[in-house]
Amino acid sequence: MKTCFVIMPIGDQVVGGVKVTAAELKRRYDDLIKEALVQADPRLEIVRADEVAIPGTITNDILFRLMHSDIVIADVTYPNPNVFYELSIRHACRIGTIIIKDQSAGASPFDISHQRHISYDNTPTGLKELAQQFRQYFAQFERNPTRPDNQLLDLAKLTKYEFLDYSPVAQTDPESDFISAALQFPELLALISKKAAGEEMPQADLMTAMLANPDAALKITKALSRSGQLDLGFGTTNQKQVPHRNPPRTKRKK
Repeated sequence: MKTCFVIMPIGDQVVGGVKVTAAELKRRYDDLIKEALVQADPRLEIVRADEVAIPGTITNDILFRLMHSDIVIADVTYPNPNVFYELSIRHACRIGTIIIKDQSAGASPFDISHQRHISYDNTPTGLKELAQQFRQYFAQFERNPTRPDNQLLDLAKLTKYEFLDYSPVAQTDPESDFISAALQFPELLALISKKAAGEEMPQADLMTAMLANPDAALKITKALSRSGQLDLGFGTTNQKQVPHRNPPRTKRKK
């Protein structure tokens, strides 16, 4: 099941001297945004910030969802600093972000004004249109799972920027790798074992077998090399060893 995290104001807002209550925002979420998401993909697990934290706080749960949710919806209708902060965190983490805004709202802040977004109308017709646009975005994410969707990731891709990687380094066991590779490709193991035993074997046969399953070949050769049982000797594999002979001596004229 894919996860969707919605970031939007969840407490009372005052915009241009007009107050928008938390209850009004909750109705906008339940009746429009969430409903449009459900219509776009009923399988989505949808969560809003106030369902995991109290208003005005950014918890580890929120940060976790910003980092790991498949999709994040950011409603920037109201100039709320928490929303913009959470949106920037998401943009730095991964793709799969959709910015939305009520079409009756004022202009977005300059830094995100050029970012693609969906303008919606808080009406029954607007609900249908929003759901349709969500479906289009979801389909685009499926077609282009690694395509950057914001300026930061575009620049990171262009400049080959390497983000910090905190993922655990897999500890591999050479013996386990050898066994799993041998089970995947026993024919290759048989050829390499013959070579390791000193039997003559055409280089072309070995290369053909290795190219047929490079992953298995890498694991097997690494394991045998570490154990000292393998010396491929590609340069002479297909050549017979010719015994060294001293050149014939010529008789010196007296």
